Amino acid sequence: MKFTPTRAALAAIAASCAAIAPAIAQDGAATAESVASEAVPAVEATAAAIPAAPAPTCELHVFPTLEGQAMTTGWLSGFGIVGAVADAAANKDRNISEAEYLKEALGPQMQIDALNSLNLVEALKLPPSQIIYETPIADRKVTTKAATRLSASKAPCYVELVITQNFYTKKAIYGRSLNNRFIVKDFRTSKDKAALVKGRGGNGLSLFPPKTTDETEAAETELREVFVKNFLEYAKGIKAAK
Repeated sequence: MKFTPTRAALAAIAASCAAIAPAIAQDGAATAESVASEAVPAVEATAAAIPAAPAPTCELHVFPTLEGQAMTTGWLSGFGIVGAVADAAANKDRNISEAEYLKEALGPQMQIDALNSLNLVEALKLPPSQIIYETPIADRKVTTKAATRLSASKAPCYVELVITQNFYTKKAIYGRSLNNRFIVKDFRTSKDKAALVKGRGGNGLSLFPPKTTDETEAAETELREVFVKNFLEYAKGIKAAK
């Protein structure tokens, strides 16, 4: 005989399911919450188990320069001392204004930004080092001739990079260029006396100084790029310490 549930029986079954559903949902939520609460400490424990990498014990102290020099020479400079004097007089005001512009366009912060665009430690063939940018020293005699440390650091693994010159030139035959001079003072073999590596880099410019305000951004970008190129040119002459 085929069983056909009555309406009353169907209603009773529906009511029973409705009563059981909240309990099932509550148990499910409790189980999920329990799993989540157990998983979080596990993740935190894993993260805590990974020690932070120690800071390098070597230090590289970088001293930007405040200098900016400019010299434009024309055809008169090719005619002996008299021609050179006349040339200098003719370009006096121009050289002063371009030197001031160079000091601004390639000031200390711009030098730092330029050096931060490359792996400075690797370029200088140094071991892993903390890079510390120092306040520029105005007296050029100190930065170029001082054999002792320019900072108060007593770190046994200690090196200085000193930028000593930013020099813009324009010559009638060779055109425009930027020249930079650098010194690396390496105190790793002695706390008091450094091994010095002096040198320069020089490359041509095509946009700096800008002729109009519309060209300013591109000209100053070129200036910083050539500064980096000059530094890398200098750094090629540095030998890794044995």
